[in-house]
Amino acid sequence: MTEESTSKQNNSKPPERPPTLTPPDATAGEEQKPSRTPLLIAVGGLVLVITALLVVLLPLMSEKPTAPTTVQETDTLKPQNPMQNQAVNSPEATDQVTTEVEQLIGTWLRKQAEAEAENVSAWGEESYVAATARGKECSQLLQEQQYLPARDACNEAIDKLNALMASKVALLEEAVAGGLLALEQGKPEPAVEFFQQALAIDADEERATAGLRRAEQLPTVLRFIQDGQSMETADDPEGALRAFSEAATLDPENAPAQQSLARVNAVIAEKEFQQAMSRALQAMAEGKTAAARTALQKAETIKPEERAVHDLKQQLLLNQRAGRLSVLRQNAERLEREERWSEALKTCTEALSLDSNAAFASSCKERARLRVELDNQFAAVFAKPERLFTDGPRREARQTLLYASQFSPQGPILTSQINRLDTLVTEAEAEIEVAIMSDGLTDVVIYHVGRLGLFQEKQLVLRTGNYTATGSRNGFRDVRQTLKVRPGSGKIIFTLRCEEPI
Repeated sequence: MTEESTSKQNNSKPPERPPTLTPPDATAGEEQKPSRTPLLIAVGGLVLVITALLVVLLPLMSEKPTAPTTVQETDTLKPQNPMQNQAVNSPEATDQVTTEVEQLIGTWLRKQAEAEAENVSAWGEESYVAATARGKECSQLLQEQQYLPARDACNEAIDKLNALMASKVALLEEAVAGGLLALEQGKPEPAVEFFQQALAIDADEERATAGLRRAEQLPTVLRFIQDGQSMETADDPEGALRAFSEAATLDPENAPAQQSLARVNAVIAEKEFQQAMSRALQAMAEGKTAAARTALQKAETIKPEERAVHDLKQQLLLNQRAGRLSVLRQNAERLEREERWSEALKTCTEALSLDSNAAFASSCKERARLRVELDNQFAAVFAKPERLFTDGPRREARQTLLYASQFSPQGPILTSQINRLDTLVTEAEAEIEVAIMSDGLTDVVIYHVGRLGLFQEKQLVLRTGNYTATGSRNGFRDVRQTLKVRPGSGKIIFTLRCEEPI
């Protein structure tokens, strides 16, 4: 049998259950384990066997003349002359074939020792049994002096072993693939056997190690899956979730467990989604905005892309806006009645930010803006009423009074502002009698009135206001005084004299 034919056999579809791992002539009754210590013991024993065989063969070799050894050791030594398919008829030919067979036996024993070091007896199965059988047959035929059959047996044993060792990687992959398939089919026992076979080939194979662990847990995983399916059928999704979660935790790579877990999670999520949507609708109907918003947030967490959630959120926003606009309208109307115009302006502006088409907010904002401006005009006059003593500010005050009188309705605050400004303007325009007293020696000048000259007493009628009066006299220091004319004070007496000599 050639290496090619052996490889083709080894690449065939793996059986559902791996064949027996221990060959017939291997140690009986002992389970093969993927451990390096037994391999070392086996190698040691094999070395002893090789030594014993050499002891047996050396006498035979010494009885025959030694022919010149020119044949190099190869995996299989081919005959060097045309006698390969004929009987050995001469002593020279016999010696040549004997040497060749002995070299083949040495090659066989070395390769067998190397294969045993790789635990071949645990995974080689029938191929290794057949190879070792031919190897034994080679030695037996040599002892029986059947040289050519012995040579053929040795060559065939070496070829079989070479083919077997060459197929090691393929056999490993087949064992791992068989174990994974058994896991997918929910068959723990075949899976364990396949992964043990893989570990016998390579004790460090990570996939086989992980697969064996999964296979050992598979019965428990299957039990949890079955329990979950029963609870699912009994309309107990929470119980099914717990069972499927246990299965998925034990074996995260178990597809049925993950699929079942995803399915029951979807069922629970759908149930929670519907409950959240119902709570949101109920809260909206009762005007409980905060509760509706909370319920919608829960629903959106479960189904972020759900159109119904988006639509209901939009409806909630519209309801909130309508409710807020209603509140703002009521506040604006109240603030207008109370003539709190700056606050009313802020309220109407906020309403327009929510709905730029809100008619009440537009009209309210314009009314409030005009009244705020008017309030500012009144406040400026009331802050410095003495400015009304001059013509320009007094004219502006008269215009403000005219403008304010056009507002309707006029609340108590506006009426009070109008009355107060009117009083201030009236007082500013009032004419008061003033007596100017002097010494007849001082030259008196009153700005905005004129030069009064020298006198002892002069009677004037002046409007309300502040007047600057100056006096001058030769040899005396000039004087300057302010004449304050105010309504309601009766006749005013004002004295101005230069009395300090220079």
